[in-house]
Order: sequence, then C-alpha cells, then structure tokens
Amino acid sequence: MNLVAPFARPSSLPLAPGLPLLAAIVFLSPTVTRAQTPAETAPVLSASMTAVSPTPPAPAAEEPAPETAQPPAPASGQPTDLPTTPAPVPNAWQRLFGPTRLTSTADTYYEYNGNQPASGQNVLRNFDEKDNQFAFSYFEMAFEQTPTDQRRVGFRADIGFGPTATWVNSTDPDGGALKYLQQGYVSVLAPLGKNVQIDAGKFNTPIGAEPTETAYNWNYSRSLLFAWAAPYYHVGVRATVPVTDAVSVSGFLVNGWNNAQDNNRGKTMATQVSWKVLPSLTLSQAWMGGPEGPNGAAGWRNLYDTIATWTVNPNLTLMANVDIGRDTIGDVTTAWQGVAAYGRYTVLPSWALASRFEIFEDRDGFMTGTPQTLREITLTSEHMLVRGLSIRLEYRRDWSTEDFFEYKTEGLRPQQNTVLAGFVYSFATP
Repeated sequence: MNLVAPFARPSSLPLAPGLPLLAAIVFLSPTVTRAQTPAETAPVLSASMTAVSPTPPAPAAEEPAPETAQPPAPASGQPTDLPTTPAPVPNAWQRLFGPTRLTSTADTYYEYNGNQPASGQNVLRNFDEKDNQFAFSYFEMAFEQTPTDQRRVGFRADIGFGPTATWVNSTDPDGGALKYLQQGYVSVLAPLGKNVQIDAGKFNTPIGAEPTETAYNWNYSRSLLFAWAAPYYHVGVRATVPVTDAVSVSGFLVNGWNNAQDNNRGKTMATQVSWKVLPSLTLSQAWMGGPEGPNGAAGWRNLYDTIATWTVNPNLTLMANVDIGRDTIGDVTTAWQGVAAYGRYTVLPSWALASRFEIFEDRDGFMTGTPQTLREITLTSEHMLVRGLSIRLEYRRDWSTEDFFEYKTEGLRPQQNTVLAGFVYSFATP
C-alpha cells in the first residue's frame, strides 16, 4: 500500500502530507469511437400492391414420362458435390505470431496556457503538463494472447515510453524499475463454472472511467478524478467471474496504490461488479480498501467508484463517474470526492465532439496540497485525418475556490485556461 503522497497521482505541486482527498464526480463520454452509418433498408413491396392476373387455363394432361434409374444416395459420411466454405487464410501476422494480438498508440501535442506560468508547467495536469511547447507524451505497444477453452494460458505485456510512463510510476517505492511496463501479467482460464480468468502481475486499476492511453479517451487531457482521486495501477492478483451474460464480478488482492514494491506489510483488496442493464446501458461499481500508511502505520483507506455509460443512439454516448475516498490514520480521517459527466457526439464518420464537466472536492488538501473545491470544463473536437491518425483540438478551463494556479511571475490566481492541439495514433492487428 502506498503512503499519503504516493497514493495520489503525481503532480507538479507538492502533495499534502497525510490528508485524504475529497472526490470527483465525472460526467463524460469515453474513448473516441467512430460513427456508425445508419443501415440502409431495401424497399419492400406490400402484398396489397401486388398485381393480380386472370387465372390461366389448365394445361392439357400429359403422358407420364418413363421412369429412369436414379443414382443411389451417398452413404453417410461420404463426400458430396455440395460446395464447402474454405477455411480462412491467416494473414502475415497470424502466420508469424499465431493468436497474439498487437495494439499500438502514440500521441504528441502543443498546448498554450493563458496564465503564462513562469515554470512552464500546467498546474494539476498529468499527461499534458507542458506549456507553450511541442511535447511528446507517450508511445505504447501491447501484446496480448487471450486464454480460451482450447488454450487456457495467456498473457499481456504493454510496453510504453515517454513522459507519461515516467509520471505514472514516479511515486513507486521501487524507484521506477517497472516504469516501461505499463501492464504485464499472465492469465489462466480456470474451468470453474462459466470459466474464471485469473491474472497475476501488474495491471491497470479498475477505478475510474478513463484509461491511461489518450487514443482510448474522448478528450485529450485527463480528468481531475483520473489524476487525483484514484490510483493508476496495481501489482498482485485478480480474478474475473462471468456470473451471467450480463453480469461479471472481479476480485483483487494487491500491494496497494501505485506500488510494485509494497510500502508496508498490509495488502489492499478490491471488488468490481459490471452489469449490462440494457444493450445501451452499462453500470459498474467498485470498492477498494486497505492499509495504505507507511511502515505498518495503523490506518485504512476506502475508495468507492461508480460508472454509468449510456449509448443514447449510434451517434451520442453519455457517461458519468463518481469517486468517494476516505483515509484514516489514527484518529484523523481525511476525505476527497468528485463527480464527472462526459458526452460524445459523432457529427460525421471523421468528426466527433466531446465534452467533460467535473467537480472535485479536496476537503483536507490531501491530494492537491490545498483544501479546495476544483471545477473544470473541457471541449474537444476530434478530426480523423487518415485511418488510425487523428487531430484533437481542445479548450479547457480549470478554476478553484482558492488562488491555486500559477500566473506569470506574479503569484497565483484561482483559474487557468488552456488550448491544445494533439495528434493521436492508434493501430491494431485483426
């Protein structure tokens, strides 16, 4: 379990020692997905429109044709003259690597902060922290072999480079030994019930609505909840059980928050339930709890995470995220909580608009270093240039109840406004 500062996502500002953060609720819409064109329906002729013709006279009777010998029917199991469907021809990747799937992403950006901070850093941002410069963010290649009934052992390895990889692992007590391995685990599909998948290694947190990779998000920048309310990753074991076709349950036993090397002798537990209520509505509820204090300090941290995703129609998707966190060490309890709302609308197959609004309350300054309530709104326009490559244009405004954001060399002010242009690439084998 990680300690106070290591619990929070890294930041360009110092973290408040020992106080938990009050949360963020997010209503947003998830990863950018391409628009689906409406299906075309073929015209159907109504029976009432069918022409009626007079009944033709009955034909004259014909003499029966002489019987001819028929060939015997083929015995069961013998080949017939019926055409058969040819087996699919494997592509070059499948011939070389078999069932292993490759996905890759990369992103780079330019961002301008209206506050013109003297440090050149955008306050509270994690993966888009550079002001007024062209910056590379992240490159990743992921290899995955999913276990099946025929092959019950699999694996996943996500190899990533760039400032994002450094940031995500910057508070790990292991000194960043695994910073280039975003995920790395072995999977076993156990023949229990409807099959239980067990993963052991390093994997992304189940908490939150946004993944690490820019390509799989609707906006370019990450939310306050992603950056400050929850962990990035865990090292340990997880098991996922498909209860029904619509409900799955996962359980976790891990070192703690963002630590390949544990900072105490305790372990953190988590559980997540995902429910596809309707074909268009999915709900997810997660809880994570464990002793996160350093060196065996007495204490306990709880984090509750709720996500709802609603596909209103093929072009419009809405999402909401709520996080509530509490951390207790001795007689002191700190709190953070937040809510976020997302929306994404596909205007054209090559153009989508996304928005996000959130409120994040850090009651005791545990996560951001200052007791405050933060708000942010983000507007993103994504344009597909060619298949796999897009540009995102984004405006974002952050504001606080306190003077918190760096302003030139003159001190702090309660808000900051940024504009960004980012290139995002993604690729996947069949």
